[in-house]
Amino acid sequence: MSFEDYADLAGTGFQGGGGEITSPEEEFFHSVYVSGSDRKNHINIVEQIGKFQIRGVQYNLEELNMIIVHTKDILTKIKSENRRDTTECFSYKEASPPWYGTSKLGDGNPRQCPQTSAERAVNDFCSPCRAQIVLAGVYCKADGTPILTEENKPIFVFLRGKGMKYSNVSNYLNDAYKEDLKPLFEPVTEQSKEFEKSVVNNKRFVTKITKGQEQSKYGSNVNIFILTRGVELPKESVMSILKLSKQTLEKFNDKFDWSKGKLAVGYGQSKAIPEGVLPIDGSKSEEEGEEESTEETLAPESGKVFSFDDINF
Repeated sequence: MSFEDYADLAGTGFQGGGGEITSPEEEFFHSVYVSGSDRKNHINIVEQIGKFQIRGVQYNLEELNMIIVHTKDILTKIKSENRRDTTECFSYKEASPPWYGTSKLGDGNPRQCPQTSAERAVNDFCSPCRAQIVLAGVYCKADGTPILTEENKPIFVFLRGKGMKYSNVSNYLNDAYKEDLKPLFEPVTEQSKEFEKSVVNNKRFVTKITKGQEQSKYGSNVNIFILTRGVELPKESVMSILKLSKQTLEKFNDKFDWSKGKLAVGYGQSKAIPEGVLPIDGSKSEEEGEEESTEETLAPESGKVFSFDDINF
């Protein structure tokens, strides 16, 4: 009997392999989060409750610093069934309003998003929709020096301001927008000043991230992000970050624009610590001695500026 006798079933099979599996260590943007419980992760490290984790990079940190490279407002309507969340509608809020979601109206046309939370609240379909902020940047030391992998590459991290985490992230970015800073671009025009306030101001300082807690309406304590402004970066460093923002914009959009229909990828279960992962406590080995203090990875406070020209990217 030949398999061709059952050729009609060809379209009912499953081939698998719906895209290459990417491990957390190989991701371009690494998620920052606070563990809600002690748990072993994919490489058998116990992520401790209440500690910061940088997925695929470092674990169990008390705090971390980053230089903002990208910010993005998004709108997401989540539907929860049987303890499983699915995205029912999503808007990447491209350019200026009007914005549109991924769901369609009855006539097949795209659904226009209400522009404010008050407008969403009185719309039956949109009332469960919530704003989120994706904040991505370069992992760094408190002085603004980028922390590099063993391959001499910068590390890009991101956090998501959603739910009770939204307010702090939003307020921090709003405060940066309101700062009256010396303009970087010439000639100075109303358009250039507005661009700097909205796009550049939040990149001119190191952002320190620590953990806070707030009580939810259900009475439980929720971990939130506390963002505070660190050292100011020299102009040359800020310009390097802006160039980096341009270079990584496509990768950022590809990662976070869910309207393009890409599914999240999984990750392997290797128990060995992969190459390029930093030590858990951030320290160097004894063999490396005190090299860190004499590196020419340039710190703003020393009057030098860092550059991405000499590191792998």
